[in-house]
Amino acid sequence: MEQSCLCVDVGGSSIKYARIGRSRELADYGKVPTPYEGTGPYLDCLEAIYKKFQGQVSGISLSVPGIIDSEKGICITAGNLRFADGLLLVSELEKRCRVPVAIMNDAKCAALAESSYGALADCRDGVVLVLGTGIGGALIKDGRVHMGHHFAAGEFSFICLTDYVDQPDSHWSGRNGMPRLLETAARLRDMPADQVTGELVFEWIKEGDRQMEKLLDEFNRSIARMIMNLQFIYDPERFALGGGISRQPLLIEGIRKNLDYLYKLYPYSVPRAEVTVCKYYNEANLLGAYSNFASRRKEGV
Repeated sequence: MEQSCLCVDVGGSSIKYARIGRSRELADYGKVPTPYEGTGPYLDCLEAIYKKFQGQVSGISLSVPGIIDSEKGICITAGNLRFADGLLLVSELEKRCRVPVAIMNDAKCAALAESSYGALADCRDGVVLVLGTGIGGALIKDGRVHMGHHFAAGEFSFICLTDYVDQPDSHWSGRNGMPRLLETAARLRDMPADQVTGELVFEWIKEGDRQMEKLLDEFNRSIARMIMNLQFIYDPERFALGGGISRQPLLIEGIRKNLDYLYKLYPYSVPRAEVTVCKYYNEANLLGAYSNFASRRKEGV
């Protein structure tokens, strides 16, 4: 039997896992609640997942939140898992499980999956934007995920849009994160915000709600403007959009329409941004974790 890798995706509410080999099929998929009691229970949870596959896998590859030093295996920051800030996660897990462990930021894993097998597989340079609570993603440079000097390249959520850097709306995550879209939709419909979902917003648009149409158009234009700016800065071959909302055809249609509008107004002749949707959704982080592990093994890291 082919020796595979245990791939683990640590999320805010659950830890997903699967055994993945060269066929890239997810075997023995499962998930458990993410522990928040501290580093001990966190490591115990990861070790317990590994023990289910002990002897069946050649190593572990982690997709985790935060700014991650993939070379030294350190969680410089850990997103919502504040207790894991500074955790030497790779060495701690290798001590417990006695197999090689690889690690990468979750959004970078998603981008690696698209670069390795998905929407950017034919591109040397590309950008993945994951639209969710914030704006995740990564830069692909020469077919590889660009980490940056501080391992923080592609932290799009933090891009500042105004001089008022202490205000949430001044950051790209505040402008184009899903909470802003849903809260605005709730006010327009005079509903509690916790009762509005992205699916509902698109249903209302399909039913002809003009206010929702205008809201989505403003949302799309803001994304299109940032894509245009990133094209000027980085000049990638293609942008791939991910996140649950990217499954809605109206989103990509609206962004492309707004890009056409902006380029027509622009006073200079410039390269145009090409935009598509990601190939992978829920599986992207796990597949990216597998690609990270496979490439590190190939390079002898």
